[in-house]
Parts: sequence; C-alpha cells; structure tokens
Amino acid sequence: MAKQMQISMAIYQIDEEATKDAVEKYLGEAREYQVTEYIPLEQKTTPSYEPRYHGNTNTVSSPVENIAMHNIEEQERRAKHIERAERAICRLGSRHQKLIRVRFMEDDYVTDTDAAEELGYSGRHYRRMKSLAVYRLAGILGLVVLRDE
Repeated sequence: MAKQMQISMAIYQIDEEATKDAVEKYLGEAREYQVTEYIPLEQKTTPSYEPRYHGNTNTVSSPVENIAMHNIEEQERRAKHIERAERAICRLGSRHQKLIRVRFMEDDYVTDTDAAEELGYSGRHYRRMKSLAVYRLAGILGLVVLRDE
C-alpha cells in the first residue's frame, strides 16, 4: 500500500495594525501632496572656492544640474503618488470610495467620528466599512504587511 502524501501550505498571517498604518500613511502623503506646493531647491548664489585635496575621480559635478534634476524628479514623484492613490481608490466600490475620500482625501483633520457622522453610519458600521476598505486598498497598493513568525 502506497503512503499518501499530505500537502502542507503555510498560510501567511497579516499584521493588521501595520498594514492599516501603511495605507493610512500612504493616503496621508497623497493628501499632503495634493494641498501643498513643492518648493524647488535653489542654487547658492555665491560659489565656494575651497580647495579640495583628494584623488582624481575623473567625475564632473554640476550642482545646478543636480538641483534641476532633483526638482523635476520630486515633482514627478509627488504627481505619481497622488495618481496611484486615486487609481487605487477608484477600484473600490462606491461606498468604500466615498468613505476613503471623506476620511482621508477631501479635508484635513477629519476624525473617524466626523466621517461616520457625515456618511450617516453608526460607529460600529463605519469601523467595519473602513477596515474592509483599508485592507482592499492595501492589496491594491501592495502595502500588505505580513507578521514575522
């Protein structure tokens, strides 16, 4: 009689609090980028003429070019962050979209109580809806945090 082989699959445990924190941080940054304007770095007006005693590296450094590239890249990074958050939110159902927008994207300093009241949900129903919406966003954005075991 042949032995039967049992297949064992490890099931990953999600760190719910860390996942929630990661999504809320991501949405908070998106909101911050929406409402604030990036102030570009500027070149010093007076160059430094200090001698530098080190070996020849054969590299050319241009602070003006470096600053210009940083300014362009930072603006693009912020725009992509906002766009990615918006695309992820749009993939949710309409009720979850509205909840996430009210709580995180439309106004600053909105509490869960304020959002629940505005949406007409009881506190308990709001917490359940928010939890599901946040975990769906975590999956969409790839922000799921697994427990170390």
